[in-house]
Amino acid sequence: MQSPSPSSFKVNYIEDYSPPVWLTPKAHIRFDLDTENTIVRTEYEVCLNSDQNGKSLPPLFLNGEGLEFLSLRVDGAICDPGAYQISKEGLTLSDPPRNQFQLVVENKISPKRNTGLEGLYQSNSMLCTQNEPEGFRKITYSVDRPDNMIRFSVSLVGDKEYFPILLSNGNHIETKEIHGGKQEVIWEDPFPKPTYLFAIVAGDLAEIRSTYTTLSGREIVLKIFVDKGNQDKTEFAMYSLKEAMRWDEETFGLEYDLDLYMIVAVDDFNMGAMENKGLNLFNSKLVLADKKSATDETFESILGVVAHEYFHNYTGNRVTLRNWFNLTLKEGLTVFRDQWFTEDKTDPAVKRIKDVTLLMDHQFPEDAGPMSHPIVPKSYVEMNNFYTVTVYEKGAEVIRMLSVILGREGFKKGLKNYLNRYDGQGVTYEEFIHSMEEANQLELPMFRNWYDRKGTPNIEVSEDWNENTGTYSLEFTDTDKTNLPLLFPIPIALFDADGTVLKEELFIAKGFKSEINWDGFLQKPIASVFRNFSAPVKVKFDRSREDIVFLAKQEKDGFSRFFALQEVIKQCFESSLEGKEITKMPEVLQVIENTLSDRKNLAKDYLSYLLSFPSIGNLAESLQVFDYEIIEKNRNLWLATIADRFVTNFQEIYEENRISLPTQTRTEIGKRRLQNTSLYYLFHSKNSLNRLGGLALQKQRDAKHMSEELSIVRLLSEMNHELKAESFAMFYEKWKSEPLVLDYWFAAQVGFGTEALETVRRLKDHEKFNWSNPNRVRSLIGSFARNPLSFHKADGSGYRFLGESIEKLNSINPQIAANLTKLFQNAWLQTGQRPTIAAEVLENLLKIPQLSREVTEIVTTIRKGWGL
Repeated sequence: MQSPSPSSFKVNYIEDYSPPVWLTPKAHIRFDLDTENTIVRTEYEVCLNSDQNGKSLPPLFLNGEGLEFLSLRVDGAICDPGAYQISKEGLTLSDPPRNQFQLVVENKISPKRNTGLEGLYQSNSMLCTQNEPEGFRKITYSVDRPDNMIRFSVSLVGDKEYFPILLSNGNHIETKEIHGGKQEVIWEDPFPKPTYLFAIVAGDLAEIRSTYTTLSGREIVLKIFVDKGNQDKTEFAMYSLKEAMRWDEETFGLEYDLDLYMIVAVDDFNMGAMENKGLNLFNSKLVLADKKSATDETFESILGVVAHEYFHNYTGNRVTLRNWFNLTLKEGLTVFRDQWFTEDKTDPAVKRIKDVTLLMDHQFPEDAGPMSHPIVPKSYVEMNNFYTVTVYEKGAEVIRMLSVILGREGFKKGLKNYLNRYDGQGVTYEEFIHSMEEANQLELPMFRNWYDRKGTPNIEVSEDWNENTGTYSLEFTDTDKTNLPLLFPIPIALFDADGTVLKEELFIAKGFKSEINWDGFLQKPIASVFRNFSAPVKVKFDRSREDIVFLAKQEKDGFSRFFALQEVIKQCFESSLEGKEITKMPEVLQVIENTLSDRKNLAKDYLSYLLSFPSIGNLAESLQVFDYEIIEKNRNLWLATIADRFVTNFQEIYEENRISLPTQTRTEIGKRRLQNTSLYYLFHSKNSLNRLGGLALQKQRDAKHMSEELSIVRLLSEMNHELKAESFAMFYEKWKSEPLVLDYWFAAQVGFGTEALETVRRLKDHEKFNWSNPNRVRSLIGSFARNPLSFHKADGSGYRFLGESIEKLNSINPQIAANLTKLFQNAWLQTGQRPTIAAEVLENLLKIPQLSREVTEIVTTIRKGWGL
């Protein structure tokens, strides 16, 4: 059987949006749970969404995919088979009896055979759901769209031995014993919600319970459910939840609105987590953590993601989306809220560095490639494909611009206005922006264009200094005048030669060209613009390298100092690629020396980032040079030069921070990062490399925190050290029974170097590798494809391997297959025969029998972007 042609899949266009014809404002669903055959009986109240004024009633269409239809009743009577039609897309009732009526539909599903992990599926011995964006239609026939708000009640019936825990959204109403060893548990959610927020969980799980008292004095019961044996790994997730609840109350006045809040850790999960009302389902890696088995990065991810899903209770659940094109309305806004929260709980500069690095490494390439799209997409075939870094991360940066323009207090006022005005409704980004304007009594012309303009704006900055008049000016030019004009904030600081701040100002640029002037200076000031990365743009400021070096030493804004230092490195590195002398690289060494001499005045975690050297991928993207082997060769020379020059300093830093407590305080996290950073440089020094291998292995054995242990494994792997195999073997023997830790092990073996293809081919047959587990696939196949040295091999073998993996995953989990397909995006930038081979691999994917619409859409979009 041939794969369906790309044109056979329906394209959804934003201009075709219209409200639902029929609504189902109330539903009761009964699940007779079984891993092989679950019976779902759904009772709807159905009503027309508009007055027909005497016209005949339109047909009622209910979405349904992969369901075994059993029966249909209308107002209590069994429907004649001629009164409805069943198709692969759903169920159509041709002649509804009246404007309002009762409908009961029964169907059968198999959770065990649902390897796509959408709808109701089995993970280990647990049954659970994932319905965003369109998974509910794989559970039961429904008006499955975000603007159909439903008040749900749920009856869960299951064998008490296999499913002692039965959960759904809202409040627990009743538990009843049923003959045959079964039980029925009834849940009711008092808040209407769209189908994508519906959830159930059934299994034999351990429960961890705590309470939280709101500022008004209400006691909220908090529960985390995990597989038995993992109870001792939930302490940090519970702490994160309470911190998020307190922060949302104190910052925005938002108190949790139910009496029970539940989190369930699921091993097999396509996403990070899901904000189902009152019953959040999480990928296990974002719940389970202790100091021995989780890195500092994992702990911070848990802090941010737990907060993110909790914050969705208002920004996403109470006020939801009118349609899926507006996904960024809830995701961009809530990402910004979790970033703000994490900044408050950690270090703002460090958090900002991480977020902007993620944006530049992943979103900027997406913006520049064939998958580029505005943060409000104009069309889609498969909505799962638009859970992108553009919608999430760039969307958050657009929201952040509002907070810069309005100030934090103005932003809070606007958000409260938005939530009060639209509570219980599905809206678009237009209502959000209007709420901000209305609350702050101002208009934001051209700001809405950020939601419609794709690509990263390129802003050219020019300066003018008149020594005679003491006038200094800056001009900002958006170079793409064929696109939509924008409004964006530019925080500016002007420094004198001694580092004193002469002027700080927030300038709001509008349109394609804006200018700001100052008078009264005795000498030319040095300008820092777009401080704290105030807008998601690429900035080209044609000025002396001396000015950039100055900012790398003197800038008071933590992120901007880091960014200036990185700019010095990248400018000098670019010169080295052009064949210029690199061993002296005076500006880079000068700035690093200044940073090292200033280290006692800097927080340890921030210092570790200041001393970090850009990755191969970061350098390639920033410089738009994609000969990765040349970049690696030059990068290693630079690292060796820095290491040899400052070997004594790095030895001192290592000794100062060698002993750290295995706790998650900012100081101890900073110590661990500085240990790892200094050791990384020391390994690149020809004067110390030979004697460090044994020391590193001993450090791995003695480590009391996973960040220390894993850093050695990764370092020996990246250096292709002779002790690499011993390090991997030791790590595996210690952690082979811990699946989440083994994900680190798989990833580290293929994430570095030119020989990863042979390794990934071997590891895909390892007894611990599982094609059905998304975490394991991402850790091995995804990590390999993000290793540019092996993925972009000149002979195309890396591309062919990924194509083989996508073909296998297409029939197991199309969503994960599609996400991996996106990694072909920048193959067209490569040299030699690489683009041609990548195009052939993508063309062959289109020939796969029954290729999913998820993969089909990605392949056709990339090929179209390449002009094929």
